[in-house]
Order: sequence, then structure tokens, then C-alpha cells
Amino acid sequence: MKKSPELLKHDAILTNWRSYPQGSVERAKAIGIELLATATNLEATLQLWESKCDIVSREQAWKPLGLKSSEDFIKAVTGRTEKAVVNKITKTQAIRNRRTTHPTETQQQTADAVGCSRSMVATIVNKTSESENVLTVPPWVTSKDMQAAFRKLPAGERDRLEALPDEKRRGSVRQAAIAAGIVKVPTVIDKLRAAWKKATEEERLAFLEEITP
Repeated sequence: MKKSPELLKHDAILTNWRSYPQGSVERAKAIGIELLATATNLEATLQLWESKCDIVSREQAWKPLGLKSSEDFIKAVTGRTEKAVVNKITKTQAIRNRRTTHPTETQQQTADAVGCSRSMVATIVNKTSESENVLTVPPWVTSKDMQAAFRKLPAGERDRLEALPDEKRRGSVRQAAIAAGIVKVPTVIDKLRAAWKKATEEERLAFLEEITP
């Protein structure tokens, strides 16, 4: 992660921003640290970035730090305007997608197709290779089974889990995936429909007789 700016330096910032009192400097700085981590994460998606910006707006994190607006907060934390950060994330995603669909083209060809520098492509390619070998899991993914399940998820789905509130990330990765809408749990009516399709004509008639008043 990019080195924290002077604005965020605080020895006590060790836990999630929700752990600090609302409206406190510590809470604002913890939000800033998460925002910076997202802005510098080469696997971050626009969805994750927007969720972090929503937290900044909802918490009005700029006020405890003496800033005038969310735009000022983002610029002070990341060193870039929000538009510049969005552009970087968009280009990064485009590079990853291009490398997936055109794995044999050169880095310069990728750069020309996406509209960025070759050095940016090289950075993404190198970081992607490193992350494929060692993917650091977040603190809430505790057991080895959960870590293995988390690593198997595509980057976009991992971001969706990270964007969930803390209370919805408790339990297993599967439970978090259900809360994020990644895993669809069949309803009772879904199960009934599936059973009906498998039933024979005789079984269907017997069932209808049982439920008919």
C-alpha cells in the first residue's frame, strides 16, 4: 500500500473504522487508511471504490480532519482527485480483462488497445503474477478452510465480500457470499418446483389429492 500521508498518521489506528467513536479523528483516519488501500490496490474494482467513497460521504470523514468536502478528503488521502482514481481503476480493470481475452499479445499491444502506457501494463502483469502465487486474505477470513475458499473466488467477488458490513462477514465465506448475492440459496418454492419436475405423473396426482381440501 502507498505510504500514508501525514494527515493519516496516528499510532492508535489499528482496527476497523467502526471501532472508533462517530465523528472522532481516529474514525476519520481509519476510513482514510481504508480508502488509500483501495485506491492503491491493483485488484480493486469500481464497485469497491464506490463503496468506500459512500462511507466517506455518509460519515462526513473530512470534518474531523478540518477539510471542506469529500473531494478534499479523497485528494488529501490518495494524492489524486476522485476522477483520477476512478480513471486508474478503470484502466487497471481494462488491462486485466484484455490480458484475459488476449493472453498472447505483447504488453505494448495491450497498452495500445487500452490506451495507457506499457509500464502500467507491466506493473499490472507483474502484480497479477505475484497475487496468483500468494493472495493475502483479510483478517475476518480466519480458518484454513475459509482462506482456501476465499482464494478460489474471482477478484470481483472478493471485493464484493470486502465491501460488506462487518456483521454480514461473520461465519463462513459461503454465508458472506450469500449476503453479497454471489451464492443464491434455493427457496422453499424453488425446491418444490424442482421436486415437481422430478415427480412421476402418479406422484403428482397423489400429491394434489393430499393438498386438495
